[in-house]
Amino acid sequence: MSIANIKSFITVFGFFVGLFYGTIVGSSPDELVAYTILITLGFYSFGNLFLAIYIKNIDLKVEQKFPKNTLEKELDKIVDSLQKTEKEFMPNHFNYDAIIDAQLEKIEESQK
Repeated sequence: MSIANIKSFITVFGFFVGLFYGTIVGSSPDELVAYTILITLGFYSFGNLFLAIYIKNIDLKVEQKFPKNTLEKELDKIVDSLQKTEKEFMPNHFNYDAIIDAQLEKIEESQK
């Protein structure tokens, strides 16, 4: 779960806790709104504090490397297999450009 999602979850949870608490304790709509806003802000502040401590104490391994060359080779293999499959199912690929151009000309003529 990403950090933005955690902060959003804590804030929304605080909103519903504030709404529930304001409904039970508050006797007027003003108190309901006040309790909801105060408790939501409290949960928001707690979420920011929690995430700041989490980010500060997270242990990042700089030694991890992205296997770029391996992934590029795998992607090249996938592209080659897709091109072979495309040639197998569409042997007259060069004719499609002429067909598309003819259809575009028909569309332009019909719009005049």
